[in-house]
Amino acid sequence: MDAVGMRRQISELRGALQRQGATRRQIAVVIAERFRLNPRVAFRHAAGLTQSEVADLYNRHWPSESPKTFKNISYWECWQGANASGASSSSRAPSYQDLTRLADLYGCSVDDLLRGPCPPQPAALSTLPLSDVLSMSKGDGYPEKADGDDVVIAVSVPTGEGAITVTLSRRQFTHLLAAAGLTAMLPETALASESLPEGAVRSTAGLSGADYRQLLAAHQTGHHLLDPSTHIASLHRTLRDIDRVREGAGTATRRDLRQIQGEYAEHLSWLYRECGDLASCHTWADRATAWALESGDTTMAAYIMVRKAAFALDAGDSTTAVELADAVRTASWTVPPVLYGVAKAYEARGHALNGTVAAAQLDEAAELIAGGRSEGDPAYLRFFTTDFADVQRATCYVDAGLPERAVTILQSRITSLPRSHHRDRAVHLARLGAAHAADRVPDAAAFAGLGALSEARRASSEHVLAELARLDTVLTTRWPTQPQVRRFHEALTEAPAV
Repeated sequence: MDAVGMRRQISELRGALQRQGATRRQIAVVIAERFRLNPRVAFRHAAGLTQSEVADLYNRHWPSESPKTFKNISYWECWQGANASGASSSSRAPSYQDLTRLADLYGCSVDDLLRGPCPPQPAALSTLPLSDVLSMSKGDGYPEKADGDDVVIAVSVPTGEGAITVTLSRRQFTHLLAAAGLTAMLPETALASESLPEGAVRSTAGLSGADYRQLLAAHQTGHHLLDPSTHIASLHRTLRDIDRVREGAGTATRRDLRQIQGEYAEHLSWLYRECGDLASCHTWADRATAWALESGDTTMAAYIMVRKAAFALDAGDSTTAVELADAVRTASWTVPPVLYGVAKAYEARGHALNGTVAAAQLDEAAELIAGGRSEGDPAYLRFFTTDFADVQRATCYVDAGLPERAVTILQSRITSLPRSHHRDRAVHLARLGAAHAADRVPDAAAFAGLGALSEARRASSEHVLAELARLDTVLTTRWPTQPQVRRFHEALTEAPAV
């Protein structure tokens, strides 16, 4: 079929679907599947626009000294993604700002343009009325006269490395269901076949050490699926169970369980940081160190030193950050190469706060993080990937006064993130906003800030919100009259929808 014939067929299909009441997103899904088009092309056709018309609308909404043409739209549509091989000269990666503006023109989300619309949700949740779902429990069935928090539902959350079992009140469950939260985040969610009284928990007492570690790995891998407070409550309950198991255990088992508790404490420290509770964050970091040393886990003790270097960097304390990172590198303990690489990256960030890009250290850090892994490494080190190394390098460029180099790195990382990684996208967008602000491009900084704000609120990340508050201070101080800056400031300061 030639291009003219295909455009005619797409137009006829769009018209027929519109007459049937289909939404633009539904039309895009059908067009993408029927004609094997990528989502950027499918959404343009669903909007009934040619590439030239998109360029004209773009220039009308966002005029600039370098107006877009149909070729820009074509380049973006030919782009196969950040990790695609064999890129051609006819493709260009759109910036995150460009993607945001296209999404605005097409009436969709950035994720839609990168990966396509969410697929239809599984019938297990999407076709069942809430009353039927809640009555899938033993006892009196759906409690019409009960208060919103009287019924607790146990939900099993598969993460790929295990499953987290959490309990939700009817009100919490209703809020998630109304927002499509469960079906969007947990496609394999299964509801337990029993009801639990308010305040009851599914006990994990009596599990083996390997079981407790698998449960923790599930929480770590699925950190982006649920808000931090839900993970925190569940981890505290499991820690109490481990305490009870330790009481009657032998010396070797007690030591092994204490080491596991140290790993739980470290993850709790990270979660409290996400909640913005820095006092509890530091308390649990200290507890993780104490339990690690008690059990002989020197790797965890070194890891907490690296984490504290990150705390110092957050506070702008370059001296402490460099000292802690250097202490890990020169420790008499055996430190896994990946952790050594993380320490090198944080040490480089400390130098960047003083205006120096330690390129050799960053290169060594990236090499160690990419290739220094072994099967015996602790599970928590698996999150330190080449993406992490790239973001640390970009942060160094921003801190050292070379923001234009950071922009390219961060845009590439953002467009390659999985759909569900709201916190990671929030972090990257916040850093991108800081890079644009340092590069004196306030509108782009505000756009990135708005994207980060939306993702941070979805992830309940107070840590990222604190970064955005600092970005807001910079933008409103330097460019208080810029419309996009005012828009970002108003969005940041208004109370989030409940």
